[in-house]
Amino acid sequence: MKYFKSSLWSAINSGDLEEQKRAEAEWRVNDQQYWTEYLKLESRLGKELYEFFHNFSFHDYDLKEYKLVQSEVHDEKIVDLYITVTGAQDEWTLVYNHISRVGITMDSTNWLDRRGFDDWGYDELLIVDKKTLSHEILFASGAGFLVHFSDKNLAVRQNQ
Repeated sequence: MKYFKSSLWSAINSGDLEEQKRAEAEWRVNDQQYWTEYLKLESRLGKELYEFFHNFSFHDYDLKEYKLVQSEVHDEKIVDLYITVTGAQDEWTLVYNHISRVGITMDSTNWLDRRGFDDWGYDELLIVDKKTLSHEILFASGAGFLVHFSDKNLAVRQNQ
């Protein structure tokens, strides 16, 4: 995560009031910087998806499932990623087609801590290069997803 770092999120929730104030000030600056970067994504995500992520957050949703699916098209191996999350009254699936990179971290500082991914905390959609976008998701446990995918190869659908 470039802007919404796990260490910063932890500092905001620390018991040290001065540390909280410092972290909250840094978070506000990072938040402004992130949304400045986000403005560059409309043509790369598509207008509908751009508006969706600008106006909707999966914050506090639970990770239900993630699934990597490999298929073969004309002798080429294609990998897609499906992430399903649930809220209090709804369920969504994010579909990343033709991913070029996926990373999953589960850096628990306490091996007795078995929260798994825990709640969806924050996420960042960023430009990697002229053809590739990145979506990074930080969960409350400190776990995270990093996905690289080509322009307009992300879809979000609400499940019935």
